[in-house]
Amino acid sequence: MKHYRSIRWQLMAWQRLLLATVLIILLSLHYHLRQKSEMSAVDAGLQNALMEAMPALLPPSGGPGGGPGGGPGGRPGGGPPRRGPDRDSPPRENLDPAGNPIQSAETYLKNMEAEGYYTISWTDSGEIIDRYGAVPDSISLNDYHFIGGEQNFHSRKDARELVVSHHKGRLIVIGKPLDDIKLILTRTRYQLLLVGLLVFLVGHLGGWIIIRRTLEPIKSISKTAEEIAGGKHGRRIELASAPEELAGLARTLNNSFNHLDTALETQIRFSADASHELRTPIAVVMAQTQAALKRKRSTEEYEAVLEACLRAGQRMKAMADSLLELTRINGNATILNVAETPVKEVIAGVVEEATHLSEKHRIRFQSLETPVLALIDPERIHQVLMNLISNAVKHNPEGCSICISQKTADDRAVIEVADEGGGIPEDALPRIFDRFYRVDKSRSRDSGGTGLGLAIVKSLIEAHQGSIHASNAADGGAVFTIELPLA
Repeated sequence: MKHYRSIRWQLMAWQRLLLATVLIILLSLHYHLRQKSEMSAVDAGLQNALMEAMPALLPPSGGPGGGPGGGPGGRPGGGPPRRGPDRDSPPRENLDPAGNPIQSAETYLKNMEAEGYYTISWTDSGEIIDRYGAVPDSISLNDYHFIGGEQNFHSRKDARELVVSHHKGRLIVIGKPLDDIKLILTRTRYQLLLVGLLVFLVGHLGGWIIIRRTLEPIKSISKTAEEIAGGKHGRRIELASAPEELAGLARTLNNSFNHLDTALETQIRFSADASHELRTPIAVVMAQTQAALKRKRSTEEYEAVLEACLRAGQRMKAMADSLLELTRINGNATILNVAETPVKEVIAGVVEEATHLSEKHRIRFQSLETPVLALIDPERIHQVLMNLISNAVKHNPEGCSICISQKTADDRAVIEVADEGGGIPEDALPRIFDRFYRVDKSRSRDSGGTGLGLAIVKSLIEAHQGSIHASNAADGGAVFTIELPLA
């Protein structure tokens, strides 16, 4: 068996794929949000640093390019770009309303340098004015040709920068290396990878357990079917362990197994009964033939042997015909010509024909005034009623009255065939419609029929979606009650 075709393999593969996809999406989203959060914190820090350092990075109001002397460094007579606050200039510290000293911009720039920030500024001509902190050596004014507004954030390979194009003719860059952020994000990646692996393993194990428990009843169903096929016909599927979705299937299979078991038992009993019933006429034929062949006999003796063989052959033919008809009915091979039929007309025809069965039995029809229409095949129902009347004639003494009546009850057409004889023994009622069953064990098989008549009657009634049952009347006599669907 190819594993990829099994339900277990397909469910596990789908569950793993779905779990891995969901984990990748969620963990990637978490990492992206963490990265965005860290970068937002860096950008906020750059914004705060710009606000605090701006007074130290802008030129004094005495000239466009620097101090009163107009030099590029803000000093009289010019000078090189400064790398820190001008120690010769007067301190830029003030007092707040409470009298406490306010930290100067130059001092704040030194503190920024200590926290890893760097700053650099250029004039419009490209000359460096200020430079604080660990400014990358590769930095150039050409890197910021994209500046279109007053503030822009710029990402360098290992740093994040805030670029300001000020209206006083300066381009100011404040940046911070991302080494700490990279370390945090690297740690976050490993943590998410570990969490994702653990969740995947737990999800895989849980899915495996659930799928295994879900498919276990299917395995049990297959095992039970194999045991039944192996000869253990009494085995059934345990419904208590089956999930709700499979309980209906298990119940249907159990019902099917019950029907198959019943059919098998019926077939075995049928074969045994048929063999037993056919043995007697076959034995008669063989015994009569062997006796006739032992010595020469007269013509009359040969005729007697042939008549005995003929009776045995007729009995075997009647039994074979009955078995064939019963098999066709049970196998749905018999076609019923069902139509809306007045039950009274069918019973009247039966009574008229049944009067010729016996002159010593009185057969009468008792009918209500209201006509009863039923969905029946009139020929088959005629056959059923004739069989019941024939049995009543055979099993009841002369002078016994047989009555057929019709009525409706619970939206069904009801036909009753009742006699005034001795009735049916109570122990025989449950088996009265079984094949080859005889109430009177002492009756000869030569005169007692095939034992299949009532079995055929029951099969024909059930083919009409009806029912039949036998009982004894309170004042004596047998009663056969037939229920058929109304038109």
